[in-house]
Amino acid sequence: MATAAADASEDSASPEPTPAGVILLFGYHPDEVPPLAELVGALAQEMDAGELAVARVAGDALGVTAEFLLDGAEMDARAETDETDDSTGDSEDAFSQNKKRLPPATRCVLLRGEPAKALMPDLKLEMVDAGFAPAVFGAFTAAHAFAPLGAVAGAVVAAHERYWDLGAVANDDDVFETAATAWPGEEAWSPTRDPVCVMSCEMDAARVPDPPAFPFACAGDEDDTETESRVDSSAVVVLDGVVGEPLRAALMDAFTEPGWPHATATGPPPGKWVRETNDGVGALPSGGASPSGSAEDSARDRDFPNSWGLSATALAAVARSPSVRTVLARVGALYPEYAVRFMPADALEPEGAPGAMSDLFGNGNDARQGNDGDGDVGCKRIATVVGNAAVKDDSFQWHLDMDPACLHPSAPLAERFGLYVNRSRARPLFVSALVYLNGPEPWTPEKDAETLVLDPGTGTGVFIRPAPGRVLLMDQDATHRVSPPSRSTDTPRYSAVFKLCFYPKDTETRPSLTREEWGAPIRFGTAGGRRAGAGMLGGGEESEEAYVPG
Repeated sequence: MATAAADASEDSASPEPTPAGVILLFGYHPDEVPPLAELVGALAQEMDAGELAVARVAGDALGVTAEFLLDGAEMDARAETDETDDSTGDSEDAFSQNKKRLPPATRCVLLRGEPAKALMPDLKLEMVDAGFAPAVFGAFTAAHAFAPLGAVAGAVVAAHERYWDLGAVANDDDVFETAATAWPGEEAWSPTRDPVCVMSCEMDAARVPDPPAFPFACAGDEDDTETESRVDSSAVVVLDGVVGEPLRAALMDAFTEPGWPHATATGPPPGKWVRETNDGVGALPSGGASPSGSAEDSARDRDFPNSWGLSATALAAVARSPSVRTVLARVGALYPEYAVRFMPADALEPEGAPGAMSDLFGNGNDARQGNDGDGDVGCKRIATVVGNAAVKDDSFQWHLDMDPACLHPSAPLAERFGLYVNRSRARPLFVSALVYLNGPEPWTPEKDAETLVLDPGTGTGVFIRPAPGRVLLMDQDATHRVSPPSRSTDTPRYSAVFKLCFYPKDTETRPSLTREEWGAPIRFGTAGGRRAGAGMLGGGEESEEAYVPG
């Protein structure tokens, strides 16, 4: 235990009384404790908070109480952790047991005693400024008395998840839990029989940090470091047969209006649709996605043209429509190893306050929430559902839908899961599901309006041609854009985009959109080991250093 005393004049040879305030760290590497203790000491002295101690909790200490560890109290037998597997009666190894005492991907700071609690919120802000990775903060209460420390930290993390709606199942009446995959005319739809995979592709490869599923949960984890890395690539999957014609027609009616002349109208229905949608980018002017927050300044400094999109009020109604519920239930049925839900948009914002990140990751439309009477004037929420109606002469930008590595450290999701690269173990996989809505006639090649996905390292990419009811699934950190319809096409190309989180049920398996039953994915561009030539954008002269979340 490192002492961080506000009064540094105490005789070090004298017996040290138990500090009045203690800061307990879960999921921290031992090397982080000394600099954090120094920071706490300086802050405590500045605030005249009294003597404080900083301690890392891992291994067997997760199973003991704060009273036993800090106050010398006897362990209550009821608080001791049962080391036996109830289903088999066998004793599990200590490593496995210790991991189970904390939720996966946990990084938590617990404050015990009034001097420790008095440091908030300054301590949290100072830790962010000092470069410490985000964490969930909590304080001991009477309800935590004589509970194992791992259980206390787990309860604080669970409370954080509930408050910010970060769990695998949303707090509200979630569409994925209440909808069936059947639809009138498609009652017998099957996730194993009907979908046809027309593309399964990996691209945009890079070496990235690879955080453990259970960071520093055990005493033996001191040898682990956050510099472990992996070669990572984004996935693009295209499926026909997920949305049949009856469901496609119902989706089109939900996103436009029943009876709207889609085959002849030159635009979407006015009122429900407004020409205020932006890409939100998150990509640089060169078209290369930035791995750091530098893209934020780039996005805000550029004046992007707006295109057709659903109004905020219409988006909220569409998200709860029966046809949307069915589509998303089918996506969940395709991936039973995940809990699938809309991404928790407000938890992606700094301090959970809507508006700050929508310029970077797309708010769906520029309509101010206050204008619809459901938010503060000037606030813009990141959209979880987007309706697009691309028309000729539109201009679209390369962008990302979301990158959890680029969140602000104070975003509640970053505090819970860290600043991580998509596809990290035990953390939500951010996925965009796009459904092409035009039909029933095919969208013919001369109409253009394909979706383009970029492999920045080679300056090449893949395209997806619209087809009635076709579904495009891609990792949200894949750089992409829409191409507008051709000059000879007078009608809009409609699509619906659902921004989702896939919560892995198996914390040790790396999340992936590709599936064995759809065949081995094509490794395109950098994922296949290719690079652009020297002197070209993304060319061979570039460094291959690890992509570090910013």
